[in-house]
Amino acid sequence: MAIEKMLLVNIAGLMKNLDEVLLKCCQSKCFHMELAVHSTNQGGTGFELLNEDNPYSVILRKLINLGQNLKIDFKKLDYSEIHINDVTDIDTKITDIQRKYNEYNAGLQNLNMDISEQSQAITQLTHMANLNTNFERLFACEHVKVRVGKLPVDSYPKLSYYDDKDFFFVPFENGTSYIWGLYFAPNSSIVLVDEIFRSLYFERVRVPDFVKGTPKTAYDELNNAITNEKETTEELLLRIEKLKADNEEYLNQAFVKLKYLNDTFELRRNVAAVNGKFYITGFVPEKDSVNFDKIFDEMQTVSVVMNPPDTDSQIAPPTKLKNGFFSNPFTMLVEMYGLPSYNGINPTAFFALTYTLLFGLMFGDMGQGFVLLVVGLLISKLKKNPAGGIVSRVGISSMFFGFIYGSVFGFEDVLDPVYKVLGFGGKPLEVFKQTNFILLGAVALGAVLITISIVLNIILGFKQKNFEKAIFGCNGLVGLTFYLSVVIGAALQLLEGIKVFTPLYVIFLVVIPLLLMFFRTPLSNYVKYKKTHADDEESEGIGSFIAENFFELFEFMLSYVTNTMSFLRVGGFILSHAGMMLVVMTLAESVSKGASPFVVIIGNAFVMAMEGMIVAIQSIRLEFYEIFSRFYEGDGKPFLPVRVNLDTDIE
Repeated sequence: MAIEKMLLVNIAGLMKNLDEVLLKCCQSKCFHMELAVHSTNQGGTGFELLNEDNPYSVILRKLINLGQNLKIDFKKLDYSEIHINDVTDIDTKITDIQRKYNEYNAGLQNLNMDISEQSQAITQLTHMANLNTNFERLFACEHVKVRVGKLPVDSYPKLSYYDDKDFFFVPFENGTSYIWGLYFAPNSSIVLVDEIFRSLYFERVRVPDFVKGTPKTAYDELNNAITNEKETTEELLLRIEKLKADNEEYLNQAFVKLKYLNDTFELRRNVAAVNGKFYITGFVPEKDSVNFDKIFDEMQTVSVVMNPPDTDSQIAPPTKLKNGFFSNPFTMLVEMYGLPSYNGINPTAFFALTYTLLFGLMFGDMGQGFVLLVVGLLISKLKKNPAGGIVSRVGISSMFFGFIYGSVFGFEDVLDPVYKVLGFGGKPLEVFKQTNFILLGAVALGAVLITISIVLNIILGFKQKNFEKAIFGCNGLVGLTFYLSVVIGAALQLLEGIKVFTPLYVIFLVVIPLLLMFFRTPLSNYVKYKKTHADDEESEGIGSFIAENFFELFEFMLSYVTNTMSFLRVGGFILSHAGMMLVVMTLAESVSKGASPFVVIIGNAFVMAMEGMIVAIQSIRLEFYEIFSRFYEGDGKPFLPVRVNLDTDIE
């Protein structure tokens, strides 16, 4: 349960070397940068943070937009292999390529628009094949208006209702749903006639101006035009592909170059400067400090000084967790609660062990555990997701406790021969026959885990020199004494009939610890400062002090009870899981032999999906509320080494 040791790094040098220094910091992949003003704003040093406009962001955006237009997938390249030095040349080159692309793309858009319009016109002309007339003459009538379109079949007979009106309708194609045709009306009546046809749901089709001649000749001409324009489109697409092929390598190198320059320039906002000199501060892991120092050996004008992490009281060191193979996947769950402070305790190993234990206890089945193991391994291999490591580990725990319970996919007798070979008289634990043992064992497990949590809090309190936390608090030495005295005394008296709560036992191990917790604040002040700060207490009022601490003491006692009894859910889920599988097996026995396997498979799948998710959530709840709440403070800041992110997302 370790936290990576850090060193505070101060880097100073001439402004002309700043960009190179920042680039080396990024390439080191181990430098966590802080605002240098924290270290330079004391004593009137005159240092101020740099606040400059990034000269590379505009060019970089232009390049990224061009890459998206040309569909270039920028790849990671070694920055040292890029020999493009002049950013102005990059800008000129990008502008030239963008101009060519815009020219080709504009031609493509115009052609596609023409092809789309002509294709729509061809679709319309297919319905007018029987109209043997010239469009130009048809629409050139001076005193008559013509409308072309389609009329619903059931509306066509209704035209007879308007025989007295000045129009006539000429159909030229009969379909199943529509009749295609046109109607004529004099200019003086066209508004009224349009309203009539609109009421009959006539859908007008506007023949484009570029359609000339008869429908047949127009159809042939448009087909030829579309063919020619598609050939031109292919030529433009080939030109764009060639433009991409000719410039892709250069643009990729330019992107990497600009991204490095852009991202390192953004880091200048954390740099302090005065009189032509810069000042950078940050942290590096102690194990990487030698290699980090070496990368600046050739820079004679740059000074790198490493100090203990607590040298500057204004800067809190970042937290980088050190976890082993087993506990590493559980880091994601710990970080959900928050990282510990640099001087705190890394709880990941403790979390991994207890979470795996709790999940296996509540979800004990060898068959289902094996499925979880396989699923977890697949997730880890195919998705590279740490969740896969968690699933595989709890799967192993489920298999172990499934062996203890004697359950394999709900079959309770499959492992009986194995127990006989191992010399057992039967199952190590009969779930439904040892209910009291399971429930009491769950409470006992909770008491043990809470005790460990309090011990961790005591260690952390002494480490932080917080005596109220380590000694007098509800999770300190006094609270531990009270809790163990009550738990052990109650267990002995209820289970063994031993009367433990004698007057002396109650006074020294129950009453006095409660009083010490009640006066925890003045006592801790006395231990730390050799005085009680009585003047502060008097200013608050003795009555207020008594009332506040009484209710807090009551809350402490209530939390001991509720946190311990909360672990009854572990026993409850053991019984619940066994009960659900009993239901599945009972249903399987009640159906035909052919349907029984399907019931078993579906039942197991249902139990694994539903109860597996519930148990996972309940295990997290026990960790966060009953265990972490007693010792863990997620107030640390993550270790984030500066780096160049070669993606196309920029602010």
